[in-house]
Amino acid sequence: MTKTTSWRRVATGLLPLLCAVVLAGCVAPTQADSDAKPLYLTFDDGPSNDTDEILTVLNDNDVRATFFALGENLAGNHELAQRMLAEGHVVATHTWNHRNLTKLSPAELDSQLRRSVDEVRAVGSDSDCIRPPYGATNDAVQDALAEHDLRSVLWNVDPKDWKRPDAEALADRLVEAASSRAVVLLHDGGGNREKTIQALRTALPELRAEGYEFRPVPGC
Repeated sequence: MTKTTSWRRVATGLLPLLCAVVLAGCVAPTQADSDAKPLYLTFDDGPSNDTDEILTVLNDNDVRATFFALGENLAGNHELAQRMLAEGHVVATHTWNHRNLTKLSPAELDSQLRRSVDEVRAVGSDSDCIRPPYGATNDAVQDALAEHDLRSVLWNVDPKDWKRPDAEALADRLVEAASSRAVVLLHDGGGNREKTIQALRTALPELRAEGYEFRPVPGC
């Protein structure tokens, strides 16, 4: 066995483990898309008053993203969520009201999942993906997700828009941290997102010029 063959076998074996950090499942690139540079933008905590403008910026830049929405926010924004779906985005759950799932009783955990999934279904989405608030999970949470046929999706790029940095600095972080098949954590809710909107206007054309393609998270 050559060193090259040995390394390829090791890399192939490690691929599912590496992907499991971010996604509960991963598909290796085929020969046809081996040159593609997909980038998975995700937005948490919405919908909010800023979501409409974020959708416009995404549409202007031919971006398809994944929105992890809070059930309590979806409840009053079905029309906005249906716009997301109509424009090619995915609407998935971020629980009902952003509780840390690892600190809940079994009954509370079940309620967070069931109520939020009901809202996702009510707007017409069949996504089975969930982003646990704070990325917090444990065996009890994973068991509950399995009972509800949900798949946890985390992230591996966090430009920290939740800290509301200067828009130019945030745009720089988005461009500099980008890599093929990265899952990027952004927010369309949880507070004023004007800085995120401004940063997207700057960063998306730059990323597109670098060859990135913006797609929803695979399998969601």
